[in-house]
Amino acid sequence: MHVLIVGSGISGLRLADLLSNTDITFDIIEARNRIGGRILTETPSVDNYFDLGPTWFWPEKEPKIVQLIEELNLSTIEQYNEGQSLLELNDNKPVKYIKSSEVNSYCKRIEGGIKALVEALYQRIPTINIDFNTCAKAIKQNDNQTFTVTAVNKCTEEERTYDVDAVIFTLPPRLLFENIDFTPMLPETVKIDLLNKPTWMGAQAKAIVTYDQPFWRMDELSGNVISWQGPLREIYDVTTPNGDSALFGFFGLAPSYRNKETLASIEDKVINQLVRLFGEQARSYKNFYYKDWSQDDNTVTQGDTLNIESFPTYGQPPAYLDNIFFAGTEYDANNGGHLEGALASAEHAFNNIKKVDLAKEK
Repeated sequence: MHVLIVGSGISGLRLADLLSNTDITFDIIEARNRIGGRILTETPSVDNYFDLGPTWFWPEKEPKIVQLIEELNLSTIEQYNEGQSLLELNDNKPVKYIKSSEVNSYCKRIEGGIKALVEALYQRIPTINIDFNTCAKAIKQNDNQTFTVTAVNKCTEEERTYDVDAVIFTLPPRLLFENIDFTPMLPETVKIDLLNKPTWMGAQAKAIVTYDQPFWRMDELSGNVISWQGPLREIYDVTTPNGDSALFGFFGLAPSYRNKETLASIEDKVINQLVRLFGEQARSYKNFYYKDWSQDDNTVTQGDTLNIESFPTYGQPPAYLDNIFFAGTEYDANNGGHLEGALASAEHAFNNIKKVDLAKEK
């Protein structure tokens, strides 16, 4: 049996990892020029690694990622939560308060950033070939129940086809629906399901500001902030143990507002907020990192640029064809939005592929 994996994020790589221990062969195509998908880590040096995509995992309730981290011999970092946190309401001065232990507690980061996880996973796969800069454009079911996937190289515009027994899509649901033509057409129930699954964090932007010292800790502050004044809505300490100190933030500004600002203007607004919260020392920063996921056409559609008002309902779409599978954090009902969900959906797809392979052998 030969399959095509569309996407080399953590779901696609975990699938390749699992398939490499079977007789099932596979190809991978990836629209980006790198592995990792929405995992994006800035690594200016060995000791400095700052995640602009997924950042944390919760070991007490996420066993799959814990097991994978242990298998890959990766080290983890306790999220810093010591000291008081800040709550900022409108134009009032920041109010100190002791943060509830339920909020962002018990989570950890990975030494080397989440990038270290996908790179270690990639290196563990004995034989892997990824066609980068390659976008799936169409999939056709053939009379013999195989599939032909048509893809285009974004750099050369060269078209290529892949003839396979099964296809695993690891794209966000809306991106899959808008970018790929299906023959036969997707049933209406599947279309509606895909459209109703917003890309997790698709409307978000993230910023990281680095410093020589974690000066906020000297003032007995955790670095945790909830701000209604912004531009950052939430802020956390993401200092690396042997490298730079850093503050990380999620934006409260909508994409429509951010798009009107220059990068320099956004940087200036973020620094002014940190000065307002932590004092003039915040102005003496080293580096500013920024990623607006709503501008990433390998991640979102136009519909994803609207902020999600409530937590989405994630999970597998209705049954479609036996040899079409879906993996990615939005396809997991229990841990959608987390790395755990991405891994769980990959294992779910793998188990179903094995069933099809066994049935084919009979």
